[in-house]
Amino acid sequence: MSKTILVTGASGCIGGWVVKNLLEQGRRVVAFDLHPENLRKLLLIMPETALAKVKVVAGDVSKLDDVRKAFSCNVAQVIHLAALQLPFCKADPARGSLVNVVGTQNVFQAAKEAGVKRVVYSSSTAVYGSAADYPGATFDHWSPLIPKSFYGAYKQDNEVCAKVWYADEGIASIGIRPFVVYGPLRDQGMTSTPTSAIKAAVKGGSYEISYGGQAEFQYADDTARAFIAAADADFTGAACYNLGGGTVHMERIVAAIEAACPQAAGKITFNPAPLPFPRHNDTGELEKAVGKIAWTPLEEGIAQSAEIFKKL
Repeated sequence: MSKTILVTGASGCIGGWVVKNLLEQGRRVVAFDLHPENLRKLLLIMPETALAKVKVVAGDVSKLDDVRKAFSCNVAQVIHLAALQLPFCKADPARGSLVNVVGTQNVFQAAKEAGVKRVVYSSSTAVYGSAADYPGATFDHWSPLIPKSFYGAYKQDNEVCAKVWYADEGIASIGIRPFVVYGPLRDQGMTSTPTSAIKAAVKGGSYEISYGGQAEFQYADDTARAFIAAADADFTGAACYNLGGGTVHMERIVAAIEAACPQAAGKITFNPAPLPFPRHNDTGELEKAVGKIAWTPLEEGIAQSAEIFKKL
């Protein structure tokens, strides 16, 4: 537990919560980020005295020498989260591939050179296809990968390359595929609007969430702890797992927001059109690999998020 752990993309939503949890565990953290000034966002979820303990390395994950610089800080573990999300990959596929694919290969290469034998990285359920691609519009750990976007294709490429890194170089890895992550610091991506709705509700404002239907929602704090559990697991091979958490309907999301923010009752709505993704059947493969993961009930996670936003 005393080993220094590198977190790439530390100013992002999952990255920020990973840093918070690691610091609370008394761990030494190196935060690697293209825009280190954005780490100030983490003050939303932690005090400045905690953030001051983080060693910050500025750099571009698509540049190998920058990544090597981060690994030179006596790093023994790595959680790789730096990535461009779906809308940015669609807008600039070349840059998206540099960050998401070349960047991930750079992390594995730098890990090899630094003697780090395990890599934990973020993949995505975007590696799966649309609901129409699967019987019963449902997928699980064993379902075929049929990405429909550049982002999903890049993530699938990383999963395949991770297997080659293990076969050729002995670098083990665990990839985790989150679905809809919500909570403070979630401010980007096509599924981020439920979190924006919580912020609007805290101020008593109106907001329409951009989609409806059912989806699997994961509180950012729980998601971060799952990545840390993977980093601490004693594993070999190269595997990727779907993150569980539970499927809920958007009506329940809105009800939870209104319960946490009564001043916004009747002001939070949603577009009834569902996301074009199949429903996840969680077979528990991640927990079999890394141990039990504690899940915050949806209503509690939304209430906690609202309380954090109220502090602003």
